[in-house]
Amino acid sequence: MVPQGGGSRSLKTAATVLRALRLLGDHPDGLSATDLAEELGKSAATARYMINTLCEAGYAERVASGRCRLSDAPPWGQWGTSAAASPVPGDPDPGAVLAEATTELYRRTRQRSYLVRRTGTVVATVTDSRGHQGLAKHPGLGTHVAPEHAHALAMTKVLLATSAEYREAVDEEGALAALTPATLTDLPALQAELDEVRRTGVALDREEFADGIASIAAPIVSPSGAATVALGLSCSARRLALDEDELVEAVRAVAARASAQWAGEIGARQVGMPLARPDETVERDEPMADGLGRWTGFSAPRR
Repeated sequence: MVPQGGGSRSLKTAATVLRALRLLGDHPDGLSATDLAEELGKSAATARYMINTLCEAGYAERVASGRCRLSDAPPWGQWGTSAAASPVPGDPDPGAVLAEATTELYRRTRQRSYLVRRTGTVVATVTDSRGHQGLAKHPGLGTHVAPEHAHALAMTKVLLATSAEYREAVDEEGALAALTPATLTDLPALQAELDEVRRTGVALDREEFADGIASIAAPIVSPSGAATVALGLSCSARRLALDEDELVEAVRAVAARASAQWAGEIGARQVGMPLARPDETVERDEPMADGLGRWTGFSAPRR
């Protein structure tokens, strides 16, 4: 069974964020989380999460009364100019580090690789993907991962394990949906698995998101620790059964190296990375192109 409806869910969430911005613009003195929740018909927890994200991204700011109001200008300074230098205040621009990590993981494993991050909503976004022509993509995985599917995919398990706010927002979706017979639907069991992800630094899905397909992911952490991006790969369940240790180690090693590169602890030169074969073209999927991509997303890699 392949999850359906992620696109419509994403559009609905985007519309809610746009409505929140309009409401903040209509109230110069600001709105509290309770006020915003009432206006949007959402829970207070979701409204707080939205406010925190908009403030962190520079679209809104908190005033002395504790309310939140719209910022005087977008986060890149003026309308129509380039985006802010770094996606996370206080952190250096990751530059090409994230794109290089996605490519390196593909080249080490020859499996399709992905970069997944949280956006300014409860939706996770696939911002990058690598693989050669003809290499299958994860069935049912599009540009976004809807919150009601986050518990079933390795990349979003990493984000759930590393962000209490994201986890709280996803929890509000209610019961865990069974996308396949293997999907984990018991909340205490999921919480125990997320604890294990935090301990080991790697997450797996064994045919939980789509039949016959597995995924493995690990976190790339910003230097301040304020943001996490999930780096992962998808493969057949048979390949995972045969080569799990090798694949897990590759994902963990590439993610750890990317974290160190982002922090400036090591240089960007790749060591021991297999070269592309002469007849091989590394295929890069298009990143999310809509306006939400720049709100809380990582800056586009420099080329």
